[in-house]
Amino acid sequence: MMLANEEQRDFNRMQINTTAHLAKGDQQIEGVCRNLSALGALMEVPSGQCQVGEQWQLVMPGANAQVPPLKANAEVIRVDNQGSQDLVGLSLTQVR
Repeated sequence: MMLANEEQRDFNRMQINTTAHLAKGDQQIEGVCRNLSALGALMEVPSGQCQVGEQWQLVMPGANAQVPPLKANAEVIRVDNQGSQDLVGLSLTQVR
């Protein structure tokens, strides 16, 4: 029996609420990464910037000079409009 408060995911999500960037060609979007797991991320970005199926490069700065930035290829798998902001679900691959 599964407990009611357990997530039904392969990897737990870590709440981080930090600035992150999505880049594709010359286009860049600044947003806030709300949570992160081994295979995905949830970002809040200005409305209308991302569409399901798009491929982006996610860049999240390190906490200090000794910690390199997190970089990953990201595919948009969900976009939930929240008015002036969208919550964008990303599937991460090639995390480095």
